[in-house]
Amino acid sequence: MRHSIMRNFQKRFEGKIEVAYREKPLEPAEQQIHNTRLLNAFTQVLSSVLKREPTQEELLGIVDISNHKRNRKNKQI
Repeated sequence: MRHSIMRNFQKRFEGKIEVAYREKPLEPAEQQIHNTRLLNAFTQVLSSVLKREPTQEELLGIVDISNHKRNRKNKQI
């Protein structure tokens, strides 16, 4: 991320996001359910950012989406 984006993110969310770690690992069935829910949430967030369904490469992090808005504006011209 660029510095201004990072500063804006920190200003908006610093101290508001908490991460809680479990003391015991999840059972395999619980881990599968957890992973599925996490993937669905991540996919929904990317869908709202991209305003379309993300591709498999975007979900896996193979394709860089950090310049998505800039690239979309250049294609419209």
